[in-house]
Amino acid sequence: MAKLDLKLANGRLATTTGVYPVDIGISGGKIAAIGEWGDLAEAEQVTDIADRVVMPGGIDTHVHAGDPGGFDSVNTSMAAALGGVTTIVDMPMQLPPTTDPETLDVKLDAIAPKAIVDFALWATCAPEGIDVIEPLRDKGVVGFKLVMQRSVEGIMPLHSDGELLEALPRITRAGLQTSIHAESQEMIAHLEGKLRREGRTDPRAFLDCHPPITELEAIHRVLFIAEQTGSRMHLAHCSIAEGIDLVEQARNRGLRVTVETCPHYLVLDDSIFDTRGVLAKLSPALRDRKQVELLWQRLRDGKIDNVASDHVPYPLVFKDRDIWEAAAGIPGIQTMFPVLLYEGVKKGRIDLPRLVSVMSEGPARVAGLYPRKGSALIGADADFAVFDLERERTVELEEQVGVEWTLYEGRKVVYPELVLVRGKPVVVAGEVVG
Repeated sequence: MAKLDLKLANGRLATTTGVYPVDIGISGGKIAAIGEWGDLAEAEQVTDIADRVVMPGGIDTHVHAGDPGGFDSVNTSMAAALGGVTTIVDMPMQLPPTTDPETLDVKLDAIAPKAIVDFALWATCAPEGIDVIEPLRDKGVVGFKLVMQRSVEGIMPLHSDGELLEALPRITRAGLQTSIHAESQEMIAHLEGKLRREGRTDPRAFLDCHPPITELEAIHRVLFIAEQTGSRMHLAHCSIAEGIDLVEQARNRGLRVTVETCPHYLVLDDSIFDTRGVLAKLSPALRDRKQVELLWQRLRDGKIDNVASDHVPYPLVFKDRDIWEAAAGIPGIQTMFPVLLYEGVKKGRIDLPRLVSVMSEGPARVAGLYPRKGSALIGADADFAVFDLERERTVELEEQVGVEWTLYEGRKVVYPELVLVRGKPVVVAGEVVG
């Protein structure tokens, strides 16, 4: 074998099948060889990772970097790298939203020069713009985001049942994925109107107009539409165990459906509204502690395909309003992988192979990037995050990139020490270098 560019020596590689003491050889940005300690060819550079855990880099399928017209995506890219995420799949919610080839080009021009990690893009289609599906596919989007509830006023089009009926099968025929935000617009609007008339402006009013039934009903409905039209779909940011169970039942009937949850639904619960108020507003809403533990069970049992951050770096000015006017969303890309390592692996809720499944391989499959991304297979991109599982830290706000607040402040985490994107270091000793 020719001399390797780089060898990660003496590590423990975590994959979906187990954890193995191996050296990893990298050439041309790809994984070139994997072998027992000391068995690989010579390399131009050798990095001894001294029994650290090596995992395929995280893939975040649900990111709102908001560039152009919103936030600077370089911050999101840096935050991703610091958290061990090596590929982000960005949502189309920016100004203007990604609804046609022209707006896609505007977005690419804005973010490509700033990217520290790799990225892929979702698009969306306005109700009158379904003919953009094939042109956007040809320009490289991984799929389309369709929204059943008006959580982002004025930025994302709201999709009716009729539009879902038309768009879902056409996106499927185009060979793409559809990511669905499933909440009942009609139920939520009715409950919000009632609470507003009652004069409610306290933070918990948001919980009262986003009860679990508003999410569960929409999941029932979109699964029915997908099944009747033979469509493929991905259920985004599911917050309730019963929703995961509906997906599992649909899969057992042959429906091509995947489902994600988010770190906040696995770590936080609705009691945080009592201390952090409107900062905890996101959609779907946070649930009670019982739901948190039920979601961990579904994650452990392999019923959840991936975990995604749903990261949105709102500054405090977007939150410093009453509960009805405050923006819905929280930052989380930098803390996602580290908090799941601590709350999941270190606390014994899941093992390392299951974490790799939901952080790397699962999201790569959802976005159509596997096996180039999300795997430790020969020929795959050499995207890796290296962790010392004994090096626990707490989340400190001043270390978070591009955000003014975090709901995870003070929580224990395990940050990566070294992060590679296509064989090139982007984080070394916890500092961005790429």
